[in-house]
Amino acid sequence: MKKILCLIISTTILILSNKSQATTFYSGVGLGKSKVKLDNQSLDDKRAFTFSLGSSFYIPLFPLRIEAEYQKFNSKKNNFDVNTYGAGINTYVNLPLLPILVPYVGFGLAYLKEKNNSNEENLPKKSDGKIVPEYIIGLDLDLPTVIFAGSMEYRYINTNFEFDNEKETSKYHIFLLKARLKF
Repeated sequence: MKKILCLIISTTILILSNKSQATTFYSGVGLGKSKVKLDNQSLDDKRAFTFSLGSSFYIPLFPLRIEAEYQKFNSKKNNFDVNTYGAGINTYVNLPLLPILVPYVGFGLAYLKEKNNSNEENLPKKSDGKIVPEYIIGLDLDLPTVIFAGSMEYRYINTNFEFDNEKETSKYHIFLLKARLKF
C-alpha cells in the first residue's frame, strides 16, 4: 500500500513539475447501480452516485487522470436498507488502444462508512469509517475538441466494516455512467 501511495505522489510531482504537459481540469458526476453482498447475502440493485473534481495530464503513451471524489451507494433487501458514503482519491491510466473509445484502469483509496436504515432494533445502525481500496476499469469517450467527456465504469470494493464490535464482510459491484465537464 505504501509503495502504491509513493508511486502516485511521485508521478503527480513529476507531472506538475513539467510545464510543457497539457493539463485539463474537470468536474464530473456519475450515476449508476450498486450491488452489495453483506456476509454473502446479496442485496437488490440500488442507485450509486459520485461527484468528482480532477485533472487530466498528457503523458506520452499513458495519459493519467487524478481526482477527488464524493461517493454514495445504496442497496436494499426487504426491510434492510444500506447506505454507503464517503470520499476518496482515484488515479486512472488510459490505455490508448482505440482511437475514440479509450479503455482505462484505475485504483482508488476511499474513506467509507456504512449506515443501516432499517427499522429493526437489533441491527447496528452505523459502521466505523474505514479506508478501503477500489479497483476500477472503464471505457472513456474523450474528444480533445469537446468540453464534455463520458465514460462507463465498473468498480469493485471488498472490505470488512465493523458495527458495534462485529465485523461484516461487504463486497460492492458498482456500475456507473459518468460525465465530465472540462475547463
